[in-house]
Amino acid sequence: MTGSDPLLEMRDLAVTFPVDDGPDIQAVESVDLTLRQGEVHGLVGESGSGKSVTARAILRLLDDARVNADELTFDSTDLLAQSEKDMRSTRGAEIGMIFQDSLSALNPVMTVGEQIAEVVRHHTDVGESTGTLSELRRKYITGTDETSESWKRAVELLEIVGIPDASTRASEYPHQLSGGQRQRVMIAQALAGDPSVIIADEPTTALDVTVEADILAELRSLCDDFDVSVLLITHDLGVVAETCDRVTVMYSGSVMEQGLTDSIFTSPSHPYTEGLLQSIPEYSAQSNDGELRTTPGSAPDPRNRPDGCPFRDRCPIAFDACSKPLPTHSVTDDHIIRCHDFTNDRPGDASGKPQQAQEIEVSE
Repeated sequence: MTGSDPLLEMRDLAVTFPVDDGPDIQAVESVDLTLRQGEVHGLVGESGSGKSVTARAILRLLDDARVNADELTFDSTDLLAQSEKDMRSTRGAEIGMIFQDSLSALNPVMTVGEQIAEVVRHHTDVGESTGTLSELRRKYITGTDETSESWKRAVELLEIVGIPDASTRASEYPHQLSGGQRQRVMIAQALAGDPSVIIADEPTTALDVTVEADILAELRSLCDDFDVSVLLITHDLGVVAETCDRVTVMYSGSVMEQGLTDSIFTSPSHPYTEGLLQSIPEYSAQSNDGELRTTPGSAPDPRNRPDGCPFRDRCPIAFDACSKPLPTHSVTDDHIIRCHDFTNDRPGDASGKPQQAQEIEVSE
């Protein structure tokens, strides 16, 4: 069950990467997104759509980029206005992160229990020293005392995320665990600071489908049991269908469609969303007599993005107005689309789209 209170909000988020020998690269533009209390919100799109850049912009982990937004707030706190010291507290304590590649994200020379316990010490009140010398001593000489509160909490978290024989596994190194177990360690580490939000960046990449289902079920369960909100980044709409309450569909750095998951899956309004759904066997079985379909072409180079709608060169229904700035329409109160096919610019009424959709904004 999801709440209605906004927890994480962004309005008109833009991320630009400066380039020394050419024009700057606009990786993300005009992104609006609201993550509500207790929900799983899917951020979906093919590779290069700007999903991970958006996530890292939230936590200000893009040192070489310019991040601008009309609003980027967590629990009404302006994240862009926070000092770096305050952001270090926000990361982990308020917003946890599950990175895509657990083997690269975890420290290979520290036990998994030590890595979780370190987060516990820094972001919760267990009364243990977090000074540089104390941490270095634990990391390279003594390890964390297994009778300490931070170690006990680390073992408890491993148990919560389904690691068998957690007390033994806590003393092992990342390479000694399977891919699925390492991903569960990443979830435990993200939970270690008792955050309100977890950003999960492709958390099931390279895992087999059985382990993927277990990890996603674990995330959904944690959301329900601990009232943690999850921003789930994925390229797989099948994952979204199984896990998410709401979904934002991105393409080439821009939001194409956004709404309740049931609404997006039963009434997709953007041609790009429809194309993504056609590649899912369960959806195609209902709409295409079982035939899987793909969208020809590839996403544009961000250094040479077309004017207007970035999808227009691949869109099967593109027309002249698609070269204009994208309008945003409200299909319902919980379902928006950014597409010219909802305007009156198309000659006649060839689209068959709902004509009652109301334009609510034009992005310049």
